[in-house]
Amino acid sequence: MDKYLLAHIRRGIGRRKRVDAWMAHMAAKGPLWLFFVMGVLVLTNGAAGLWSDVEAVVAAAATRGVNELIGRARHRDRPFVQEGFVPLIEHEPSFSFPSNHSACGFALAVAVCFANPLLGALMLLLAAVMAYSRLYVGVHYPLDVTAGAVIGSLVAWGVHLLLKML
Repeated sequence: MDKYLLAHIRRGIGRRKRVDAWMAHMAAKGPLWLFFVMGVLVLTNGAAGLWSDVEAVVAAAATRGVNELIGRARHRDRPFVQEGFVPLIEHEPSFSFPSNHSACGFALAVAVCFANPLLGALMLLLAAVMAYSRLYVGVHYPLDVTAGAVIGSLVAWGVHLLLKML
């Protein structure tokens, strides 16, 4: 199913150069857009926004640690390695499960949602586009980004609950 969904998502490559360029940009530079929104949060919410950003970064760092543990236990080659195609962005043939971009993107977005639902919703949209773009360019399978999104969201929720108790 993973291979079928990926092939379906990638079938439009080469038809619209602007879409290809946007997807490549989001796959590579998507985190910068998330950090831009986090900067807006600080500018609009002051110290509360700064605290929210700190919580988001802690959640993303914890997510990265969880992903490393899972990735070491569950080795999965990237689609361009398994399927033998050239991805739209340069990428080393490291393991793809779970997606760090998706996991950290969703961790940041969910953490921001707790402080500012409007900016958090924007970040969730950006994280979802970034996750989709990682499929489109061919560096992840759908299960990789789905697992990453779930892991990042759960870790952010856990970090939020933990910090509320302190």
